[in-house]
Amino acid sequence: MKQKLKSLLHTEHPQHEILALAMIGIGLILICNDFYFFWPPFAVGVLNDDLVGGIFIAIGIWLFSWAISDKNSISTNRNLLIITAGLLAFEAIAEFCHGYISGHPHMFTAGFLEVIILLFDFSIISKSKKHNY
Repeated sequence: MKQKLKSLLHTEHPQHEILALAMIGIGLILICNDFYFFWPPFAVGVLNDDLVGGIFIAIGIWLFSWAISDKNSISTNRNLLIITAGLLAFEAIAEFCHGYISGHPHMFTAGFLEVIILLFDFSIISKSKKHNY
């Protein structure tokens, strides 16, 4: 039983799983809060759409499934990590802009946390295989 549980929980890519859970968490926050973004006023409707949070969740699930899969494509890994970096950079910039406009310190905190997750993503990118040889 212990061996079976260990084989279920063992993965070759624990950092990818952690990053995937962070992306899913961010996506759930964005979906659950329909008034998360309030600036710029012309983009509020698009930014608060559940599709934005859904994209975070979809990439997180895809990244998690890649991490636990036996068939790990290097190009899929590279593309997922690059898309994740872009989404995290967008979210961090949005948090800093909202914090500056509103003056709420918790938005700066969220921005810094997303920058830290972005740096974690860059660390994974730098350690990942780049080619098949």
